[in-house]
Amino acid sequence: MMPHIVLIDDCFPINTRNRKILSSLAEHYGKNATLSVITWDRNDDYKEKLEGYYVYKKASEYGNKTRKLLNLWGYRQFCHTTINSLQPDVVIASHWNNLMMVPRLDRRRQMLIYENLDVPTESYVLRKTTTALEHWHMRRVDLTIHASRFFTKLYSPQIRQLILENKPAFPVPPPQEYATHQPLRVAFIGLLRYRDISKVLIDAIRDDSRFQLYFHGDGHAKQYLEECAAGASNIFFTGRYAYEDVAKLYQQTDVVWAAYPNKDFNVVYAISNKFHESLSFGIPTVYADKTCLGDFVVENHIGMAVDPYSEDAVKGLLEHIVSHQDDLRKMAQDMRTFGQRQTTWKEDFSKVTQAIDRFFT
Repeated sequence: MMPHIVLIDDCFPINTRNRKILSSLAEHYGKNATLSVITWDRNDDYKEKLEGYYVYKKASEYGNKTRKLLNLWGYRQFCHTTINSLQPDVVIASHWNNLMMVPRLDRRRQMLIYENLDVPTESYVLRKTTTALEHWHMRRVDLTIHASRFFTKLYSPQIRQLILENKPAFPVPPPQEYATHQPLRVAFIGLLRYRDISKVLIDAIRDDSRFQLYFHGDGHAKQYLEECAAGASNIFFTGRYAYEDVAKLYQQTDVVWAAYPNKDFNVVYAISNKFHESLSFGIPTVYADKTCLGDFVVENHIGMAVDPYSEDAVKGLLEHIVSHQDDLRKMAQDMRTFGQRQTTWKEDFSKVTQAIDRFFT
């Protein structure tokens, strides 16, 4: 079968993970499959027409939740109209809010997949409300794909679910012997958005000649963080990078910083892309404590955990790192051994296409 598959992602450009999903679908089904994308251009970024894209254009700046909420009904109507017009075989709703954008489908011939990127978060009352809405709409779902192994504990085992973590799709380079630089290079690699905890890291490492801190990436917090780091001789911002350069960025780093705000309910259960990337390259990485991932890496000696809101805690960890570099080298070795036992993105994704194929047989 060569199905028509529609993926809904309410941001443009769509995220890297969803581009990987589309590429993997195209690889499995070949050129005869029809792949379409419904998305929301919220910042006037859609300039050049893309084949298979259906774009709702309505200004709604990122971070302005009120503006997005006011425009949500129009986006919902756009999704309904487009899906009813296309009549696809498979609809993939990426994120719980897009699950609510899907119209009633013909359950006998149309498959609905829920791609669970992040669990509902926010304040307790709002989280409980959105979780209830999410679970209500999941009654129509034929398959749930979790982006984190830790999400499964939040859902009934009776639902049909798979785990598809965001493992690197690029070939993993041959392992290199881990060796530290002097000064030690600490790097954040990714979207710059967590102002408070990134400032804690900046304050903890500022002008400590034993370390160099690099922020590789762009994002709405970049200017703020640059102002926080103004005058520091050992903190550098390298800007946006191509995904193909991720390997190079890891290989020139001694410790990757991936400690996200653990006061966020989703962060407690999510699994960072940095986890799989760090395993691929064997670079010790720091995560937030009091999270499932933080507990997991410490238990298996494949990472470190810290309170990202505490400057004293961050300084204490940095002191431990610089004083126990033999442990860093042992951790890098343990990470490579652990990583060699993991399945690949392609192996995990094959379970998704098998589920789709079974639905239509």
